Amino acid sequence: MIDFTRAQLTHFAIHYVGNKGLGEDLSCSAKSVEFKDDFVKETLLRYFLSPFKTDIYYRFKGKTDVSLASVANTCEDLFGSRNGFMKQSANLARLLHEQSMHPKIKGGEFYVCYFKDAMVDGELCDTVGLFKTENKETFLKVYQHTDEFELDCESGINIHKLDKGCLVFNTDKKNGYKLSVIDTNNRVAECATYWEEDFLNATLKPNGYYHTRNFMDASRGFCEEILSETNNVSKQDQMMMLNRSTAYFKDKDKFALQDFEKEVLQQPEVIEAFRDYRSDYNKRMDLTAVDDFEVSPTAVKKNQKYMRSVVKLDKNFHIYIHAKHEMVERGYDEERGMKYYKLYYVNEE
Repeated sequence: MIDFTRAQLTHFAIHYVGNKGLGEDLSCSAKSVEFKDDFVKETLLRYFLSPFKTDIYYRFKGKTDVSLASVANTCEDLFGSRNGFMKQSANLARLLHEQSMHPKIKGGEFYVCYFKDAMVDGELCDTVGLFKTENKETFLKVYQHTDEFELDCESGINIHKLDKGCLVFNTDKKNGYKLSVIDTNNRVAECATYWEEDFLNATLKPNGYYHTRNFMDASRGFCEEILSETNNVSKQDQMMMLNRSTAYFKDKDKFALQDFEKEVLQQPEVIEAFRDYRSDYNKRMDLTAVDDFEVSPTAVKKNQKYMRSVVKLDKNFHIYIHAKHEMVERGYDEERGMKYYKLYYVNEE
């Protein structure tokens, strides 16, 4: 849990980072920002901090050479001293500018913040905040005069949607710190890794979310690749396995491999096949096998949409099978020379 109720914003800088690949400039401010009133400050902090609510954490990859410029090294310097805050914030802006090469990356304002006494998972610590605004929206402004109204348009920032953000918490330094990352503009494949990987050089931190997501991915891969019709497994049986797997994670607070094998896989030959598949999957994905972990509801919710039990019949029908597979009958019509499904139900809505 992330809580900034007690946090104090002690340093704040704004720079402009254009698209270097398109020849756009980097414009660094020489002075920190002074707020004209508390309302502006509170609105800005709500815009920056309200999206960070999940249990998904990242860390900086590996150990960067201390002589090289990087977000990790700069944050470490800031945690040590804020005397050169503006210079360090400008260094971060330059790093972001260097990574802004793809033509579809949008230029925008880049904000660097330093917070005292933020709370993350019950621990009080200082935090470096990095945020970028990429999208502007048009707002209508209505001015009332004595007996008439005037209408105008202005371009501004939608404070309910943060484009890019990262909170670097001064904790777990030896393992690459603890980071929370947001990127709502990563739908373009060519620049999807621009913020998270190219700039931050961050990767998911092994925790409940990380382990839950990886195991659910492996379960789905097993159902789709091994429990397939090419291996004489019907689509209906594949769907049944997906349903049991999804239900297991939705119902459990803690994952235990032995329980999963007993409740979901059930048959000895399926258990053995899954063990072989998971071992190969972990090697391909460079993962360490973890057989017991806390189940992350966030990971379950995010991955559930990929574990849908859908049978697609040609281009005519989709059958969603949520439970009670015994109510679905599959067969072959000799006269028509076609396969069929028969569904049994009580009520029609």
